[in-house]
Amino acid sequence: MPMSLYDRDYMREVPPRSVAGMAREFTAFQVILGINIAVFVMQFVFETGWARHPLTGEMYMPLGGVSVHELMRGNIWTLFTYMFVHGSVIHFALNMMLLWFAGRGVQQLFGSRHFTLIYLFSGVIGAAAEMAVNGFVLGDMTTPLIGASASVFGLLMALAVVMPDEKITAFIYFIIPVQLRLWTLAKGLFIIQLVFGLAGILFNVLPEGLKIAYFAHLGGAALGWFYARSLGYGGRPLTYASQWQPAKYQQQRKPAMARTRVRPATNLEMDTPPQASPRPLDSMEAWMEEVVNPLLDKINLHGKDSLTADEKLTLERASREVERRRKAKGG
Repeated sequence: MPMSLYDRDYMREVPPRSVAGMAREFTAFQVILGINIAVFVMQFVFETGWARHPLTGEMYMPLGGVSVHELMRGNIWTLFTYMFVHGSVIHFALNMMLLWFAGRGVQQLFGSRHFTLIYLFSGVIGAAAEMAVNGFVLGDMTTPLIGASASVFGLLMALAVVMPDEKITAFIYFIIPVQLRLWTLAKGLFIIQLVFGLAGILFNVLPEGLKIAYFAHLGGAALGWFYARSLGYGGRPLTYASQWQPAKYQQQRKPAMARTRVRPATNLEMDTPPQASPRPLDSMEAWMEEVVNPLLDKINLHGKDSLTADEKLTLERASREVERRRKAKGG
């Protein structure tokens, strides 16, 4: 039996929000972005969190970076702190640009829980890949890895798996605009990281300015791709069973989230506002049933962030009407 409009949580009277209640309304994207900004301010405004030269006192290395040496010392937490520490203003700005672009899309499509897991797991796998290359190929156990690059590459790849045909505008050298499919951009960046990474370790031909953590980017991107595929996006879910079972048995094995989003959104603002039935609405109840209820169902599936501005206005109008009717009945 369909749920009555007045039984839904969204249409009930809500008590005044407490500070804790307002804190719970922040999305994971907003929290992660806020932490990165806060750490940046501590580093570059208040000049804290740096290792300083014992003779000159100059800042030369941010604290919180991860390396094989740090892990062997028992500093396991550096696997996570390194994702929020940056070595320069440009380093921070580039990572935050990519976080802003890919992170908002992943938040809308996946929700806070999956956003957080992709960000953290991509960072950990990216660090492991970079340390493996540095430690076992180059013999470097001490150079720390810093930055959110691996994490944001994971977010970008996950978003590209879900929305491969989304058209975006990329700027070559920050000047020349080029329209690309999102999957083309993600795949192109992955190939560039692979080429530069292999060139650096096989031929040692890269200048000092281009020696960055390419394998951290590759590891993070691979995790983001795998995570989205494991949820059923971009093809059959990547599970052990999916490697041998016929495709016709796979639909029932997909997680509920992937089954409800078989048709990906065509833009980052999610679905278009539900359209009313062509027949005339002869009462407020019919309007609630045909226009408002689909919006409430959309919140159930995708969260409040999936609503467009027009849809939010529609819900506010419905809420005011419900409140007016309650007062009329009480009066």
